[in-house]
Amino acid sequence: MKQKFLALLLSLLVVMSADAQKPLNIRDVFRTMPDSLAPYLTTNNRLDMMDFMDARMKSVVTNSLDGQTEMLALTDDSLSLRLNPCVLLDLWLVPVDTGRVVALRRTYQVSDRQHQVVEERFTPDWRPLSRLIGKSTLLRRDDDVLNGVK
Repeated sequence: MKQKFLALLLSLLVVMSADAQKPLNIRDVFRTMPDSLAPYLTTNNRLDMMDFMDARMKSVVTNSLDGQTEMLALTDDSLSLRLNPCVLLDLWLVPVDTGRVVALRRTYQVSDRQHQVVEERFTPDWRPLSRLIGKSTLLRRDDDVLNGVK
């Protein structure tokens, strides 16, 4: 009886260690992304978009605001979403000395010449690593308007 228990315990440990060594990919990270980063995109929406991409279909879902969200690209270490007509969300797995970091960039498009970019960094289990980093063309556009540039 002890030998059977020991064999069962050893096989369980082997299975667990094999799962722990599984390489990290963007699908796992996107699947566990907190809802607060894209509040109107549910977990089922995220899973459906990945399934559609795998089936080589147009990856569009109806989000909880009754709008359309589309996955534009999906690779092993990056993805790109159009959350709505004005917001793009990009995720990357970036290699660093200690493993990998998740880089998230949201681009808010106001017009053809105006946009705001917000970048954040996270651990793969979504703990923040840096404060928001923002870049904007809004002030530059104000200068263009004052100088008569269309």
